[in-house]
Amino acid sequence: MSWNGLENFTTRKNVISMSLTNQSLGRSGEEIAAHHLTQKGYKVLERNFRCGKNEVDLIIRKDEVIAFVEVKLRRSTGYGHPLEAITIAKQKELAKAAECYIRKFPSSNTIYRFDVVGILADGIQEEITHLEDAFRLF
Repeated sequence: MSWNGLENFTTRKNVISMSLTNQSLGRSGEEIAAHHLTQKGYKVLERNFRCGKNEVDLIIRKDEVIAFVEVKLRRSTGYGHPLEAITIAKQKELAKAAECYIRKFPSSNTIYRFDVVGILADGIQEEITHLEDAFRLF
């Protein structure tokens, strides 16, 4: 998977506390992402939308676009950039949850896509990378 042009989508801000557990760290990442996306003009429609065992962290809307967003937060790049953690298997899970959402809430004249938000939080600052239309499953 290629993440070309990441530097074009990256912003830096003050960081969250690094004493969080993995679960609360994930929730904090979702809060940071939701705030960041709201600042960019998106409306958050759903948080942690579940369909069976599949889940989408955020579902957002801007104009005629609805995006299903996976959020990854890491404390360092020791295991790679957070965006690299979104595997093909995870993409397929997101697609199943997205399909369920679309069946449950059909919307005409809507463009659907998958976005990812990667957050690096090193204890001093955070780096937020929002990649629109990050992948497609055909």
